[in-house]
Amino acid sequence: MSTSRRAYDVLRSYVGREWERLSALDETRAREELRQAMETVSGKRPEATPPNPTPTAEEMSETDRKALARRILGVEEGTAFAEIRKAFDRLNKRSDPSNFPEDSEEAKRASEIHRRVHWAFELLTQDMDQAEKRFRSLEIES
Repeated sequence: MSTSRRAYDVLRSYVGREWERLSALDETRAREELRQAMETVSGKRPEATPPNPTPTAEEMSETDRKALARRILGVEEGTAFAEIRKAFDRLNKRSDPSNFPEDSEEAKRASEIHRRVHWAFELLTQDMDQAEKRFRSLEIES
């Protein structure tokens, strides 16, 4: 097996694993909301389709969005910027859709993972000063 084929297979399996992990996050969040809705109904049968079981990021509270972002990047609460950046760089590089053939299933999944990783990084670093981000990332303003 050629080196390039082996690298492609490794990336494909990585994206598949990350896709399953992120899908499980959505399912877990939906199940939790359904459980909470059933508790508030207290004894009544739940409707066949609960209203919006998986809220969008805009519908979630700030705390929930940040918790979801930390879970996407795989970091704990209170993690330093350097660790957040390291987790982002690792996921960003591996989920780059250009690593896969265009219009393939892997490229679509990688694109979704890529989008979620960028959203999580932006959310977790939005309160940080831009100069501090550049300094900590060793970026030089041009």
